[in-house]
Amino acid sequence: MLRTPDEIVEKISIQDKVIDCAQYVSKSGLTFNGCFQIRNGELISVRGLYKINNDPIFKFMTRAKMARDLDVMRELIGKFLREFNIDNALIYYDNYTIRVYDVYRKVVMLEDTPVYEQGHLFVYRLNVPIDFSGAVKTTEEKVFNHKVLFANSVSVLYDVLDDVHVAPGYGFLIQSDDVTVKIASPDHGEAEVSLSKGLWLFVHSPPARNID
Repeated sequence: MLRTPDEIVEKISIQDKVIDCAQYVSKSGLTFNGCFQIRNGELISVRGLYKINNDPIFKFMTRAKMARDLDVMRELIGKFLREFNIDNALIYYDNYTIRVYDVYRKVVMLEDTPVYEQGHLFVYRLNVPIDFSGAVKTTEEKVFNHKVLFANSVSVLYDVLDDVHVAPGYGFLIQSDDVTVKIASPDHGEAEVSLSKGLWLFVHSPPARNID
């Protein structure tokens, strides 16, 4: 997880198995999702990004909504856990699914300074091993109202499509040699930045509203 300069916590994972424990409840209260952690027999609501190492030890799915009330869902999850004698686990739930994980850890919060920023767009250098074997090549990207032009072709992995998870914002990851990048937007004008050879993460955080 990464706290950006505009004080938004971006939940970011790259080619990892993760559970995004953002909580959502519709205005009617009939649609919801989130996570619980069971501690000493008590279900505690948790948020954040959790890395998981194995498949769920328990999974239950229905075609129709199994519950339309969050308190009913909590009671249902409690019954399943007692039935299978589970007392230490992370539980993901929505109206149709319950998944229980016994091996997990919360992703730590990082405080890092972007190499470049324009409005809500931030560029970070990464020093982690990433598999780019399935990446596509590009010289141009658009992130909300920011146009990003690369002087040379770069390899790119996208949010959602390529095991890159960025929420609540949007992002993509590039691998490049030394490259000059022009970044322009109607609100912030045009700027030029030089990126050295390596991996670079572009993250755009939306304005801070309705963010979990």
